Amino acid sequence: MSAGLKIAAGLVCFALGLGYLYRPDLIARLNALIREYLLNDAHIALERGKWGMFFMLLAFLFLYMGITALGWHP
Repeated sequence: MSAGLKIAAGLVCFALGLGYLYRPDLIARLNALIREYLLNDAHIALERGKWGMFFMLLAFLFLYMGITALGWHP
């Protein structure tokens, strides 16, 4: 894992920790929003093709960036 990714993950965890300590209402709203939109079975069933293609394209992008960062050129 690169240093930038570790720093980004640390900042996200720090922000979540502060949210849980000082503004638990925001964390509860964020949880409800994620549950309603991202983890909703109706949305997943209706939009699975779009989400599937999005994640496949994202995966290929990250794989390509990772391979070129290692110095391998396809």
